[in-house]
Amino acid sequence: MHQTSIRILNEVGIKVTSKSVLALLKEHGATVDEKSELAKIPESLVDEALSKAPKEFLMCGRDPKHDLRLPASHPQAVNDGQPTDVWDIDSQSKRKSTIRDLMDLTIVCDAMPEVELYWPEVVATDLPPEVSNCHEYVASLFFTGKHVQHGSGTAKDTNLLIDVAAAIVGSRKDLARRTIVSITHTPLTPLRYEAGDIDAVVEFAKVGLPVVHLSMAISGSVSPVSLAGTVTLVNAENLAGIVISELAAPGAPVLYSSESGPMDMRTGVFLSGSTEGSLINAAGCQMARRYDLPSQVGGIAASGCMPGFEIGYQKAISGLLPAMAGADQVVGVGGFERSGCESVEQVVMDCEMWRNVLRAWRGVDVNEATMAFDAIARVGPGGYFMKDPHTLKHFRNENTLPKIAMMPPVAGSTEEPMRLAAREEAKRLISEHRCAPVEDSAKKEILSLLSNYDKEMIGSVVSTDYLNR
Repeated sequence: MHQTSIRILNEVGIKVTSKSVLALLKEHGATVDEKSELAKIPESLVDEALSKAPKEFLMCGRDPKHDLRLPASHPQAVNDGQPTDVWDIDSQSKRKSTIRDLMDLTIVCDAMPEVELYWPEVVATDLPPEVSNCHEYVASLFFTGKHVQHGSGTAKDTNLLIDVAAAIVGSRKDLARRTIVSITHTPLTPLRYEAGDIDAVVEFAKVGLPVVHLSMAISGSVSPVSLAGTVTLVNAENLAGIVISELAAPGAPVLYSSESGPMDMRTGVFLSGSTEGSLINAAGCQMARRYDLPSQVGGIAASGCMPGFEIGYQKAISGLLPAMAGADQVVGVGGFERSGCESVEQVVMDCEMWRNVLRAWRGVDVNEATMAFDAIARVGPGGYFMKDPHTLKHFRNENTLPKIAMMPPVAGSTEEPMRLAAREEAKRLISEHRCAPVEDSAKKEILSLLSNYDKEMIGSVVSTDYLNR
């Protein structure tokens, strides 16, 4: 797959609609056709980029207790993002998402220890679309102390994201040490890199902030129908993105990423949470390990349209395979309907499932204490281990204790008890949980940056009263 990916980059090439990035590639030895916007990347550039990409780095939280070191000591769960629909916790129906929904989701994700990195989970459709992306980012930073991963498609958005993060840590120079923000970059599969999106990659690389090179290939649609063909294309797209990052700034932190899967050949829709998609993303983890690069891949995913059994089994399969394949981070907590809808109660249920995934990943700890000869000898044939000291000492480490699963039925309700428990827990967290606040001086600077950005983009200032909770 590596060698075929190299052939793709060298013989087929990538389309880059950014003149500055095309010039960067040409300057360093790529064969560039400005008219067709095609760049053919030689193997030497790939090898050089892989040698310069850092093998380990931090993705810092606004609160240092949430700093994440990569490669990870265990698979880290990331919430889903960023559709325009939300599952209303009261009406139990789908509707358009608002900035308040975004903050509710941020609060719940901040409260759940299983979610270790935060991606603004929904679009604030009640804000002007020209500025909503940056308001979503600021709201997320204010309501979580965890690392925030976002996206940017324009130079103005990119600079605001960087300046807001710099206001929190001190300066742009300090961001290289306290990397509290990252972005995802998603090429248009197959092999197309859009101006704005790829320019944001260059700017983040120059500041020393992580970039997730996220390939979203759909087998049978924008990538080959064969799983191996899709993995190879995903690999080529990742390698091309990494080349651009390292040409922009040698040593720029990058994550290898695939959130891919097959197309339903009957309907043409993307099959999120499928076994085939899990295999593609697991293979992406293994390619990342080949290059000694941290990975962030799709999983904990589902095509089902409302919380329930269908979503549960899809999320279990799609979360477990990448975790067992060595993923550093797995994305998908809270989402369903092909990542088209998000839910606070689903966040809580997904975290319950993820605890079981981590238990499976941890495996069986075999040593003299866990093999329990002394306990077996004490209890003897026909005995009972419930009262033995060995049970008291080890049961919490050996067994995953459910928090909201395995509940008894609720009198007068036909609804699944786990969903009811998740709903109540989500409501409690929204009401009670708050992270450490942003310092007043930084908050003042950020709101000033945001208001100036609003004026430049739409000629007026969008109210930030939503931040007062």
